[in-house]
Amino acid sequence: MAASDLPISELMTSSVHAVDLETSLPQARKLMSAHGIRHLPVLDNGKVVGLLSERDLGKLEGFPMIDFNIVSVPDAMSDDPYVVSPSTPALEVLQTMRDRRYGSAIIAEDRRPVGIFTTHDAVQALVDVLSTS
Repeated sequence: MAASDLPISELMTSSVHAVDLETSLPQARKLMSAHGIRHLPVLDNGKVVGLLSERDLGKLEGFPMIDFNIVSVPDAMSDDPYVVSPSTPALEVLQTMRDRRYGSAIIAEDRRPVGIFTTHDAVQALVDVLSTS
């Protein structure tokens, strides 16, 4: 298999932490902090409907007139996350993330998350490649 054909499933993080539409923003922030992550897929009946990022939370926290305890996940999330199948070529995912300035890609089968690929995973892949050169 050529390196350009490597599926994203070979580089993704398979332990996906996610939240549902009813999760409060403080709960989401706590989950991110506890696991040292910056991206949470948002699920409705187990299927991806959005993405909540640390950046999304940071924007809201910057507005003193917004009560962080009242605003809900659907109000803060991006409702058009980048979702790909596990067989999508990693090169394609990386190029799309670079071109569109995405911080993550949700890896899903039938909109059900099976993994996530973040800029951290991309840096780790690069370290692995350079370490074996």
